Amino acid sequence: MAVKKHKRKSVKQANKNQISKRGVRHLSLIDKHPRIFFLLGTSLLLFGILLVVLGGHNNAKVGLAMLAIFIGGATAVFANLALPKHRIKG
Repeated sequence: MAVKKHKRKSVKQANKNQISKRGVRHLSLIDKHPRIFFLLGTSLLLFGILLVVLGGHNNAKVGLAMLAIFIGGATAVFANLALPKHRIKG
């Protein structure tokens, strides 16, 4: 085998090993069940908005509402990113 061909093959095999090691991805709970977490996030958002609008305006309820809005929004965004994308064939 020629020296240049041997170098090409060794580089190609080394790159294949790096890709396989990099491709391993551990799935989190949001990646496994994105629809459930999207619904949970939107329900927390709605709960927070309802607490702000309808609840009494003491500091504890406003703080709880803000926490629900922030946590619900972050959960909904990450779950939306984890949802599978369906492409329309046409």
